[in-house]
Amino acid sequence: MHYPAKTGSAADFTLKKQHLIILFIIAGFPQGASSQLREENALLKWTSWAVLQAIPSPTFAEDRNNSESGLKFGFEWQVIPFSYSFGVNKYVSPFSSFFIRPVKRFTGSAEAFFEPSLMTGDYKYAGLRKFSIKTGARLLLPLAHKGEYLAVSLGAGYYSQKRIGGELIDGVTYEAGLYTMFGMLGLKFNYNQKADSRFNLTLFIKYY
Repeated sequence: MHYPAKTGSAADFTLKKQHLIILFIIAGFPQGASSQLREENALLKWTSWAVLQAIPSPTFAEDRNNSESGLKFGFEWQVIPFSYSFGVNKYVSPFSSFFIRPVKRFTGSAEAFFEPSLMTGDYKYAGLRKFSIKTGARLLLPLAHKGEYLAVSLGAGYYSQKRIGGELIDGVTYEAGLYTMFGMLGLKFNYNQKADSRFNLTLFIKYY
């Protein structure tokens, strides 16, 4: 038996009906789902970031008195509460806080830092407690391939540490660093002016 083909108007009506159904689906259910997904992604982003930042970098500090000297081994954490990048294009905000992408740091930036450190024990010769802090500002400049292969940093700030007896030792700290592998690996040197422990050498390990 032969059935007549649908007319053009009937076919158009069916197509429009299908389009309306699809539009209703898109406008309804996925909005709540996509909003929930964005919230979950933000939670995952900051949770994973916090876990990675909790992994410290190994550091060595000078331990000395008038007659003997040595090195103390410990761990240092890097926190960057604020960064301004002058290497990004005009469509990207130059300001970042805490969560900072490597490309924004190592293409050229200025940042504030806070670095607590904890040694594996008190200082044998210098008579210092194992905990200390450094805070200040640094400038990062690219040297090779927009900083991805090689970048350098120069900075200065304030250090604070206590003697075992409780006396506070503090002053100015100066730093210089060299970084590679997209900024994930580097070597950072600190000179602490008028400190009992004057030098720190840190294997800078940063996870993103």
